[in-house]
Amino acid sequence: MRSVFVSSCSDPFLLMFVYKLFKERFYDEVDELMVNVNNHVGVPQNVVSEILSRLSQDKKVSIIYHPRGIGNGVPITEMTLISKADNIMLLEDDGFIFESGIVNQCFQNIESDLTDAVGSPRFSCGNEVAEASKIKYGLDYSAYGDQGPNFWPCFFFCKRKDLLKTDLNFASYTWQQGVYSKELNHTFKEINHGDTFVWVCVQLRALGLRFHNIPQHHADVYEIESKEKKEMNWHPSQQPFKWLHGGSLSAGWGGYLSGRIPDVSNESAKQEMETRCALWTLCSDYIFGFDDFRDQYKKGIELLINNANLDRVRIKQKYSLYRELMRV
Repeated sequence: MRSVFVSSCSDPFLLMFVYKLFKERFYDEVDELMVNVNNHVGVPQNVVSEILSRLSQDKKVSIIYHPRGIGNGVPITEMTLISKADNIMLLEDDGFIFESGIVNQCFQNIESDLTDAVGSPRFSCGNEVAEASKIKYGLDYSAYGDQGPNFWPCFFFCKRKDLLKTDLNFASYTWQQGVYSKELNHTFKEINHGDTFVWVCVQLRALGLRFHNIPQHHADVYEIESKEKKEMNWHPSQQPFKWLHGGSLSAGWGGYLSGRIPDVSNESAKQEMETRCALWTLCSDYIFGFDDFRDQYKKGIELLINNANLDRVRIKQKYSLYRELMRV
């Protein structure tokens, strides 16, 4: 049995866009879509009710609901314990899978015993964690694209039984100064931190799992230029390009779309916000319903663009690029 674990912040347009692509592009490639909806961003109750009502009509969808945010790690723990699946995929609510076949292929790699896990490398940890992992497990960080000893908790495939061999702490993690880690065979000289899923990745490596690396295709700040130059997501080594991780889109409603002004003091930060605005707009354009909330959401995007003095031309260009890429 195959299951997709989706952690959702309750943004209806992100989650239902992910669900739309699931229905249209890879519905027959999995047996279950388990969605952990925790209202981290504080959308109105009627919006949550509509989300749950629409998802519950699908026999393949299982739902866990929390009226408040419960962090990034706990939702994955809950789904791992509740699901009966043999093999699972971790998916964030801004992970957009727009081509058929890729999900099936990743699961088949595990089911055919070609590997134990499939995922996209990243650092997201302190230097000592990265160096100790490199030494103990013979890792190479020199390839093109994202590298590192850990994996994104998005587009990650593995056997559920292997996750159950860990302590199931998917949250961010801290190694204190002077502490010895048997998993890394290292005594820490300084405090080191790891982002969501890092600690579980360390434990999975210690179990001796075989990993197959795949590109994450995280949305690029300079996506327009990168496409023209065939760099980053568009580089030959990063093909095929069949999914996109929007990246931090859950910081929209309740954050940047609710009056919070981002730091756009440099070009990279400014273009990152423009990429997010393009994707927030795209998702809210292609999901029906939620009409009253949609008006507030759209106003939030407009307010952000005005207050942060974002470039509307670039936002429109990125919108068109992602719409064409995802064929919506």
